[in-house]
Parts: sequence; C-alpha cells; structure tokens
Amino acid sequence: MTERPAKRVGVAVIGAGKIGHHRARLSAAHAGVAHLAIADVNAGAAEALAAEVGADTWSTDVDAVLGSADVDAVIVSTPEEAHTAPLLAALVTGKPTLVEKPLTLTLEDADTVLAAARDHGVDLRVGYSMRYAQRYAVARDQIVNHRSIGDVVGGLARCYDTLAIGEAILTRSPTATPVKDILTYFVDLIGWCCPDARPTEAVARSGGSILRSRGHDVDDLTFALVTYDDGSVFDLGTSYSLPNGYPISGMAARFEVLGTAGVLLVDEDHGDQVLYSDAGYSNAYVDQQWNLAYLGSRTSGEWAQGTMFGRVADETRAWLDHHTVGGPLHITTAAEARTTLAVTLAIDEAADTGRAVRIPLR
Repeated sequence: MTERPAKRVGVAVIGAGKIGHHRARLSAAHAGVAHLAIADVNAGAAEALAAEVGADTWSTDVDAVLGSADVDAVIVSTPEEAHTAPLLAALVTGKPTLVEKPLTLTLEDADTVLAAARDHGVDLRVGYSMRYAQRYAVARDQIVNHRSIGDVVGGLARCYDTLAIGEAILTRSPTATPVKDILTYFVDLIGWCCPDARPTEAVARSGGSILRSRGHDVDDLTFALVTYDDGSVFDLGTSYSLPNGYPISGMAARFEVLGTAGVLLVDEDHGDQVLYSDAGYSNAYVDQQWNLAYLGSRTSGEWAQGTMFGRVADETRAWLDHHTVGGPLHITTAAEARTTLAVTLAIDEAADTGRAVRIPLR
C-alpha cells in the first residue's frame, strides 16, 4: 500500500460556543494539528476554551488570528447570524474554511461569501454534519451509487426539537427559524441523495402560538411540499415545540425516500437507547435535566471515555484528515449550501404568504 505523505497544519477556531468547543477539542486531539488558536469576541469564553483544550493562543482579535502565519485552516463556529463577517475575513486569507450550517441567513450574504471564496481560491465547506451519520451515508450510497431503489420519485423528511432547544437557538439568532436552522439538514440530505435534481417550487403552511407567546417572532411548526425538476416531490416538516420533558437532547427525525424499484426508510426517533435515572441526566445543549433520556439523541454526538463519537466528530476529523493526509471529503460545498438556503427561504416565504414560491428565488 502506498503511504500518503502527511503534513501538520495550524487551525483557528472562530467562536467558542458549544460547537466551537467540540471542534476545538477535536482539533487539539488530532495528530495533524501543530498549532491551535481560539478567537471569540468574548474574552472570557476564548480564554476558557483555550485553557481547556491546551490551545497555543487565544484572542478577541479575529483578524489577527486569521492573519497569523501559524494558521493554515479555519473553522467558523459563530452563531448563525454572525457567520458572514468572520467568513469574509477568513476567505481573504486564502485559507481553507469550514463554517457551521447554514452558510448564511440571506441569499445576499451567501452570494457575497461565494464570490469571495471564488475570488480567493478557497475551498469553503459547510457543516451539514448529518452527511457523516452512518445511517444517512449508507442510505445515500444505496440511492446514488447502487441505485437500489431505482429513480427517486419523492419522499418525506420530518424533524422535531424541544421548546427548550428552540428557545436557545432563537435567543442567540432570532431569525433562525425552525426551517432555516433544523429542516435545513434534510433539505441538504435530499440534495445529496438526489444530486441531479434541482428544486423548482415550494408550498408551505405554518402555525402554532407557543413560541410567539414567549416573545419569538416565529411559528411553532412548518410543513411544506418541495417539487424538483425531475418531477419528484418531498414532504418536509419541522417543529421547535416538543414539550421540554420529551427525552431527546437533539432532533427526533424520520427520512423516507421512495423510488421506482424500492423504498428507503430511516428512523431516528432515538427510542432504541433509553436511560431512566434517579440521579438525572443533563442536556448538553441547554441547562436542563431529566430522569428519562434517549441516549444518542444529541445531534452533534457524544463524548465518552475521552473520545467524541458521532457526526460532528467524524465530520471534523474528515476535514482535518483532508488537509493533512489528503483523506476523502464529502462535506457540503458552499454552492450546495447556497441551494439549500434558497429552498429553506422559499419554504418560509411560502408559509408566510400562503402562495407557491418558485425556486430559485429572485
């Protein structure tokens, strides 16, 4: 077997929140990372994360960190509404960049970012980490590479989250609707599993009053039909308002794809691994404890025995491997993420207006 040449790289993690914490900790443990820098506008958060993971440096000056000769690659893990500025600063340096999903929250910002990536020759990837969940990667392989279900004619995707997690997301990013922040994972998956199909139209309805009663300008749930140019139709649904006692610490999801020669069903409701504890179990995403919990439902993955398991871990390691030993990479491209954003914006617009919305948006 031919041995692949390895190199060591310096990594900057911009954003010291929950996902930034995972990315930084995984980077610190990667054999190919020679230098790790943490940047956050909150000095206390940056310093604390740097101390925890043993980073080489930390700063509140994002430009200084990005411009350092010790940094070769960048991870942007800021809140949804704060992607664009650090992304543009990273792209100017010409360094490969990984940003959390969604790419941005507006098409105008997305197009600005894509132009900057193109102008500076940057390989920009977007962290739709469900592509690194085994069940979805195997499903895509059967659909695309083995054609096990023939031609795709449509399907269903639904994902639910608890009110506690919904409020945490909306508090940090008020315009990150359930569609743009959660359903977006499945819009990306549909695009990945049906790479030759282009979305053409969305119709949708939304409703519910729980979030609005708590001061958030967003409906509790949205259901939509999205049509593609090959004639396939997907039924999509999402909600932020499961009761806070519901025992998931991430998404409860269902993904179905129907074809001319078969069907593929993915059940991710997480009732297969149940813990009941008098001592209690904490939700890693929000300050919350239950007696009953569905283990393995944390969307990002789980830390156990000093190692992280799950989709964010595998995605981060794949990205670092790619830049150190040239490993394979199927993280969402910026262009793919732009299409996904257009679909989610069309769904929200269709729900707001009650009218069918053509895609691409103008």
